[in-house]
Amino acid sequence: MNQIPSLQSLPRASALLCLEVERFCLCQLALPKGASLVLAVSGGADSTALALVLSLLAQRLDLRLSALSINHGLRPEAEMDAAHAHAVCQALGMPCTLRTVDVKGFAASHHMGEEETGRAMRYALLEEERIARNAHFIALGHHRQDLSEDIILRLVRGAGWPSLGGMPARDDARCLLRPLLACDPDALKQLLRHCGLDWREDASNQSLDYRRNRLRLQALPLLRVENPALDRTLGHMWQLANLDRDYWEKTLDDALAAHPWQETTTVQQDGLSVLTALTLPRALLRPLHPAARLRLYMRALQHVCSGNKAMGATDAPAPPSSTSAQARSSTLLAMDEALTQGRGNTSFQLPGGIVAHLKGGSITFSRVL
Repeated sequence: MNQIPSLQSLPRASALLCLEVERFCLCQLALPKGASLVLAVSGGADSTALALVLSLLAQRLDLRLSALSINHGLRPEAEMDAAHAHAVCQALGMPCTLRTVDVKGFAASHHMGEEETGRAMRYALLEEERIARNAHFIALGHHRQDLSEDIILRLVRGAGWPSLGGMPARDDARCLLRPLLACDPDALKQLLRHCGLDWREDASNQSLDYRRNRLRLQALPLLRVENPALDRTLGHMWQLANLDRDYWEKTLDDALAAHPWQETTTVQQDGLSVLTALTLPRALLRPLHPAARLRLYMRALQHVCSGNKAMGATDAPAPPSSTSAQARSSTLLAMDEALTQGRGNTSFQLPGGIVAHLKGGSITFSRVL
């Protein structure tokens, strides 16, 4: 590979792109200087650009960078992709760990889809690497068009607001950062070309077997015909969603500070303590606007699921399908209506094996393990 140029020697457009990422890291991600990051590098254009841009900014932001490349074993060329990713990281002076997983075998034995399995295993391995490296965050290469794709995918699944605004740039619960989320992918590829870095194309990205690909290849091009500025427009919606998300989080935090929810844990035979129930008391629910209550229900559901996972349960739910997301929304609306009408001793079944029970103006979410 060619000698990688410095930030100062880049063409103006490419240098400005890198400085925009720096600004995004400092302002949107609140990335502290001196942070340690594990980069997910597949060998594709997006992750290669992520490695390049952060390498160029490493000295300015005092970053410590390492990478993980995962061979999912799904394509004949996967081993060559991983080797290419390793070579790119070497050229950038970045240590890179290579891991191989049997996605197809795991999916078959657990009756899961390969796409879902690959995503879950990928994030699990990235978290393992982050812990092993004692890093602060995992950095992913999602860009502006990925954000548009995610917003449309959430719309199809039946997501509510502000989740409809798309993936977060910073996800503290999973220690994830997306530094390139405001970047145009063509501009990223132009930067790679100028620096003499090539990338590997994943043929599976053209397969219409996957919903995400169908939206990317068929639906989004039609929407961009109707609105050529679609990606920028959805980016503005993402910004508004972030503002609204911050507002609702603060509203719920204040409400819970005044009237905390009550958690119930159960000790299993293996000694693990598992969160099995969470109660929202009447004093908490009664003063809230319906919009705040619905968001509180979602926070409670997420807490029950994440609590089980963190405390040792192995059956954490998969990402919601369109059917389960829509069923959850309709059930939560019906449950809130029952609450306002004062109906007690009423139960509602929710996806993920969770039951919500109304009694005395309180709601208890429980999950059968």
